[in-house]
Amino acid sequence: MALSGCALLGFGPPTGTIEGNVYLAESAEPIPHAEVCVFGMDTTCVRANAQGYYRIRLSEQTIVLRFRSGQLTPAASDTLRVTPPGRYRVDCGISGRLVISDRPLRCQPPSGH
Repeated sequence: MALSGCALLGFGPPTGTIEGNVYLAESAEPIPHAEVCVFGMDTTCVRANAQGYYRIRLSEQTIVLRFRSGQLTPAASDTLRVTPPGRYRVDCGISGRLVISDRPLRCQPPSGH
């Protein structure tokens, strides 16, 4: 009986899900294993899979996502409020063009879109 009570209460706070694809802005080609970091109450980093897809589960908070891979200039999302049990889609194009900046660029749509 106590076990079913635990199952009903769950473990930890409810979470929302953020998912999307990381791609090269100029060609829309996926960027395999790009690093995706969440900055908010918690800082969490994950790697996209071989097709550039990532998924992160977070508790309620306001976040910014940062995307980077190798020598490409990092990119960042707009600020996002995660409210469980919501699902959010954040795709990000990282530009292969050389940019000198001390801040990440904004995520770019695929070229021609």
